[in-house]
Amino acid sequence: MILILSTPTDLDTEKVIEWLNHFEEPFFRLNDEDLMMGITEFFFSPHDSHKTYFSYKGEKVYLKDIRTVWFRKFGFLSTYEKELDRNSDFYKYIYSEFSSVRKLILELLADKKWLYKKGVLPSKPLVLEKAISVGLRTPNTAITSRKERLKNFNEKLITKPIGEGKQVLANSLNFPFMTLAINSVNHLPHKFSPSYVQEQIAKSYEVRVFYLEGKLFSMAIFSQNDKKTEIDFRVFDPEQPIRFVPYNLPKDVELKIIKFMKSINLNTGSLDFIKNTEGEYIFLEVNPAGQFGMTAYPCNYPLHKEVASTLINL
Repeated sequence: MILILSTPTDLDTEKVIEWLNHFEEPFFRLNDEDLMMGITEFFFSPHDSHKTYFSYKGEKVYLKDIRTVWFRKFGFLSTYEKELDRNSDFYKYIYSEFSSVRKLILELLADKKWLYKKGVLPSKPLVLEKAISVGLRTPNTAITSRKERLKNFNEKLITKPIGEGKQVLANSLNFPFMTLAINSVNHLPHKFSPSYVQEQIAKSYEVRVFYLEGKLFSMAIFSQNDKKTEIDFRVFDPEQPIRFVPYNLPKDVELKIIKFMKSINLNTGSLDFIKNTEGEYIFLEVNPAGQFGMTAYPCNYPLHKEVASTLINL
């Protein structure tokens, strides 16, 4: 039995499930919101932990019968965000309760085979340290809370969240925290909260790599063709869509990626690179639960089938 930890609106989960059905492989999908709304029953007792189960529409699955777990996207609670102010104490309480239940579920499943086991990924700065140790090039990077330290950078700067990118709700508006350019440090205060800063790389184009159990599927992203997407291609302009094309990385870079992913204990993830104007590949970051449909469709890669096959083989 395969357990899929997901959220109701994830399309990649739907496509992988279509392949699992095709292969006639048994699975159980546990959505975060279905869990919190009681649509899917969860039962656990410390007196009979071997009888822990999930139940949905008459189907009951005991955790002891689960062989493989796919941690897809499990913790968005989008419906709660729409109905409640994300900054309200009530929403924070609900999410705190969800986080505690999720932690328990992950602990109970710790001995299973995983396609991305949550919690194994080091923090973003330490990920860069690991990448450097296997020979991948990375941007000049620092976390600092002092303006004077920025003088150590001779290049243009960008800043991004130290943790995961978030959206902040204020006055009924959403403010996404994405990668931003720092055109001048003169206006900055001398002291500020710890901030993640990097040199701004002169790009030829970007490369997105989907990694799956030693296989690499790469895509070039021509984000430099539009001023709006030069810094972050996610700032999408529907009137000037970005070109996404299949791409072949040099073999030595691919081997370093495989070595890097093994060093951080990830068996899947989406990696972001820049090819700079000097022809070098610069590693930026890895997202273990990143979208792979965005790589599959424009490049005609059968990634949903590959993920389903990997879950079965695990």
